[in-house]
Amino acid sequence: MLKIPKPQFRNYYIEDGVAYTEDRKVVRRVKICAAFPFERKALLKHLSRFGTIDELRWCADKQEGWVLFKEPTEAAKALYSPKHTLNGHTFVLRASSTWDQPPEQEEQGTLSAYDLPIVDDVWCKVLNYLPLDTRLNFAASCQRFQAIYELESKRINHVLNMKDVCKLTNWGIRRMMRLSGEHIHRLEGGPLHPRWPLLKQFVQLLGVSCPNLTELHFHRIPLSPENMALLFHRSNGSVKITNLSLRRCDLTDCHLLLLQPLTELTTLSLEENPGIRGDTLEDLPVSLEVLRISGCEYLESTCLRKLAALPLLRELRCSEIYLRNFNRDWMDEDEAAAWPLDEHVYRELVRSCPNLEVLEVSVCPYMDENQLGGLSQLRTLVLRAVALEPQPYQVDNSLLLALVEVDSLRHLEFQQAAPGFVDAAGLKIISQLKELRTLILRNQNFKANELRELRKLNALEFLDLSDSPHLSNEIVAELAKTLGKLRRLKVKRCPLISRRLTEILKEYHMLQVDV
Repeated sequence: MLKIPKPQFRNYYIEDGVAYTEDRKVVRRVKICAAFPFERKALLKHLSRFGTIDELRWCADKQEGWVLFKEPTEAAKALYSPKHTLNGHTFVLRASSTWDQPPEQEEQGTLSAYDLPIVDDVWCKVLNYLPLDTRLNFAASCQRFQAIYELESKRINHVLNMKDVCKLTNWGIRRMMRLSGEHIHRLEGGPLHPRWPLLKQFVQLLGVSCPNLTELHFHRIPLSPENMALLFHRSNGSVKITNLSLRRCDLTDCHLLLLQPLTELTTLSLEENPGIRGDTLEDLPVSLEVLRISGCEYLESTCLRKLAALPLLRELRCSEIYLRNFNRDWMDEDEAAAWPLDEHVYRELVRSCPNLEVLEVSVCPYMDENQLGGLSQLRTLVLRAVALEPQPYQVDNSLLLALVEVDSLRHLEFQQAAPGFVDAAGLKIISQLKELRTLILRNQNFKANELRELRKLNALEFLDLSDSPHLSNEIVAELAKTLGKLRRLKVKRCPLISRRLTEILKEYHMLQVDV
């Protein structure tokens, strides 16, 4: 082993007198970094003291270059020299990156992987057990395994997870993109490892190396405008994406402007990004059919009118956005008079998006919610309760009456509703929705005679009455007998439901009951 002093800076490690990069690639090529324009001949003479030089490149104008030593031990000796001085000026040697190192040659007398008596099927099984970084390192050291990796890449790399990407070095990212980038169709995951510094380099290569990438799902990965521009806004960005999810990625309205090149985008999820206020909603790609912006707590509800710029929009999920007048009834008169109103939010939404088929909103009893009855093509409606003080409050029955006129409605769901959110009168109105196929109504304290109103929903196929304190075996039996099209019933955490229910409903073979 070489007995040489350790330098202050290094991007390699030494083992048995040989320098290796972080990807365990043998170092023979060394980068020269200087602050003075040396002459090539002088550099060649100085560096030849450490061993035989196969090649030397030097650019005096840029004051940088590289040297290729014949033997790895010679390169290691040059790297470990604490100081290089030439004509009174110093310069620094650093190991070139893994990507720039010359290919390694097999030693004479060693057995190649091609000569091993192992069938390719065995190598394929080995491939399935190895993590991504190990596969790439193995492929770099074994030509036979690399050939199998490339053949299997279409199958195993269809979906790429960011937790695997975070284990790669810069060389590993480049090698993965070169060997299997064209087979990646979906990229997902997050958050990133806190010490992984290569997000910028990774997103730079996506558009160039992954031409078939159509789905990208990031969660809790902070994206700067620069990252977004590298991903989507340059000429070789990932512009073929059809399904994009950037949940909790620290986005702002300015980020949304960088999505304009995605002309094939149909589904966009921007949930839980408090920096989005809605100023640039009209600048989203016009190809959008599905938009999810729930949990953007500072998104102004009045900005929903800007969605008129999206003529193909069919699904909108915008619960838990900023509705300013939630607690207006509990303000004093002066505060209520000075507080801005959002009374025509839903009227404007219906005008802007008349073709909505799926809608999720937060229910607030002070809004013009009955205007939602104007969505003539609405098939799915999710009404999400919000935490108001004092509790309880209930959904506006004028909204439910308006839904009776919507013949297309098939799915009605109430989320996070406290007891009393829907009263007995509201349940009677719901029972008039004759074309309803799905009703999810949990945690409501309807009495037995009130629950019998549900027998009028003849088209119902799925009913969820979980957490209902007064729901009994007898009521469930009546519903099962009357609702001939019912195929699934959920009655979890109902205290009056007993194990005997299974015996009572045994004759209804087509009905699945979740107790």
